[in-house]
Amino acid sequence: MVHPYVVNTINAFVLLIAGLTAYFVTSVPAPVALVAPALGIALLACTRHLRKHNQFVGNTVTATTLVAGFIFVLLIDFEHSAWRIDDLLYLLMGISCFVAAAFYTGTFLRERRKKDNTIFKDDL
Repeated sequence: MVHPYVVNTINAFVLLIAGLTAYFVTSVPAPVALVAPALGIALLACTRHLRKHNQFVGNTVTATTLVAGFIFVLLIDFEHSAWRIDDLLYLLMGISCFVAAAFYTGTFLRERRKKDNTIFKDDL
């Protein structure tokens, strides 16, 4: 089982790299592409608290990641017949956020079913 802070770190690096790539690769850089690296840095800052099993930070990271996934999918321009590189990067960031939110939720549900916190005893 993958721990939430590992998934959070991977998702944050995907947002950082894909967001900076979307900003610098396009001919007319959109300032909205810099939101993804800023979110990646914010998620990296939450990794320590996720490792300590702070529930408030866990719920906030889950909600923020889920909302960010929807926003990145909404940024894709579906009116053009061909996919541009920034559309593919927005799709990658959206999928990464949805997968991370699914892992956060799955870990939370598995931890609730155990009720004795034995899943993450090695982290405490």
